[in-house]
Amino acid sequence: MVLTFDEKGKTPIKQFEGRKWCVEKKYFIPERQKVKGVVNLFAARNLHSGKFHYKFYDFKNSFIVIDFFSYLLDIYSDKTIYIILDNWSCHRSNAVKAFVDLHPRIKLVYLPFCASWLNDIERDFSIIERCVFRNSNFTSVREMMNATIQFIENDPSFNGKSS
Repeated sequence: MVLTFDEKGKTPIKQFEGRKWCVEKKYFIPERQKVKGVVNLFAARNLHSGKFHYKFYDFKNSFIVIDFFSYLLDIYSDKTIYIILDNWSCHRSNAVKAFVDLHPRIKLVYLPFCASWLNDIERDFSIIERCVFRNSNFTSVREMMNATIQFIENDPSFNGKSS
């Protein structure tokens, strides 16, 4: 989910065309959603416990991939971590490769090109998009982040309480 603000952070600079379910008429009606900022959600799921780990960033590059890997290393300080990745250029950057070389507990597993559907985290992202973002009109990035956090913390499938 990418949202965009102007340089002052107040005026929406882009609008997305969308649709909203109209209960009275029982069909979708056109609706515009204003874009109000930028935020990126990075996430990982522990396949053994089902625990969902996530962080928000306001930009995308190799250094936030490294920061997220460091976050996972801190959480699982005594375990080898296998991370399943798509072929996004930041996942394959020299900076990430150098970080992984310096941290032998991290093992990277790259999926084939154009096969993001093999990665379970994409299913989690689609659930968040469907349940939190779709047909929403948040007034700020902070409001959207709080709604996302509340959903992740309260949904049993995201906190390791269901399989």
